[in-house]
Amino acid sequence: MKTPAIMSVIQQGATEDRSEIFRTNLLRLLKERKISAAALSRKAGLNMRAVKDIEERRANSPRIVTVFKLAEALDVGPEVLLGLKTCHCAHDDYLSAAERFFSSLSGDQRELVAAALVQKVDPMYRE
Repeated sequence: MKTPAIMSVIQQGATEDRSEIFRTNLLRLLKERKISAAALSRKAGLNMRAVKDIEERRANSPRIVTVFKLAEALDVGPEVLLGLKTCHCAHDDYLSAAERFFSSLSGDQRELVAAALVQKVDPMYRE
């Protein structure tokens, strides 16, 4: 069994890893878009040093609001900055398979499947 001290070190390491992933993705996007840290801070409506502090490792674990503002200013989803994988269901191969599946159904079968999907998915968007 892990002791609380060991768990604390493990959690701290995980946070540092996530901060470094965020920092690396942010720097990559700055370079790709040829925008300075100060310019991005202004565009995101943040303190002029906000991005520079992340860049220079003076700020770890930015607030979620900061992540969303930076993502919006860079025109990417926050999951890109955070290094999270996108849903595998959005992959082209899966969409092609879904199209083939629906194409193989009769009109009545398509309506039944579509109704079942709406019934399953719609409540998730209401929450």
